[in-house]
Amino acid sequence: MDKTRKAAIAFDALKILLALFLLCFITRLWPLLFLIILGIFVAALRLLFLTAKKAPDEKPASTVTSTTPPRQDTEQDVVRIAFGILQRRINLEVSSRYPAAKWIWETSNAIERFSDGFPLTIMLNHAGGYKKATVQVNNLQFRGFLYETAEPDNPEEPPADPDGEDNSSPEDDADDIDQTDYSIVAFEWVDANFERLNSACNAAIAAREPTMLVPAGALPVRASWESICFELEHIGLGEPTITDSGIQVTVPK
Repeated sequence: MDKTRKAAIAFDALKILLALFLLCFITRLWPLLFLIILGIFVAALRLLFLTAKKAPDEKPASTVTSTTPPRQDTEQDVVRIAFGILQRRINLEVSSRYPAAKWIWETSNAIERFSDGFPLTIMLNHAGGYKKATVQVNNLQFRGFLYETAEPDNPEEPPADPDGEDNSSPEDDADDIDQTDYSIVAFEWVDANFERLNSACNAAIAAREPTMLVPAGALPVRASWESICFELEHIGLGEPTITDSGIQVTVPK
């Protein structure tokens, strides 16, 4: 019999004894009255004991929480974390030597080459004349740079024709029209619009559309679109195609 049941019985006995006490007091049955008073006292002590005492085997219910074992890092997770640390170290090293410099990976599959242990090369801009640098990596750890020889700022011009005539061909003039390096512009544009591109990609996936269009109004100058296509491939948006309306890219599945 549990404690609650015992307390209920003691309380009922106390009520009965109180009723008998009143009956004996009215009828002047003094001998029984003293016995009933004694019983009331015992029943009250018993009730107090049952309600105040905590059963020794009664323990507070412990909260059972289902704990899921922590997810173990895979080899791909380790490579991704190490690659992120490598990029931060490159940023620190480049900015400490050339504060105005910008850099991008020379290839779009840099993380795969990093994982397989192949050489990594970055392209530089505003880095004291250096255009490229080889990233030295050992056991997934950054060890330094090997800068390629800087190109001369003013390469020697071809000798002029003795007659003073300009013998340059129209093709040469066309090649000199625009030789601007838009890789940094493309890198900065993709980096600044990464969240918007990610949202548009998720919307296209939800709508089950195989491709999405980056409108021309959202892009910088048209001459930089080819470099932007390279950067879009770098972040995982495959097969970018330049159209009159903008850049059409394939949505990853």
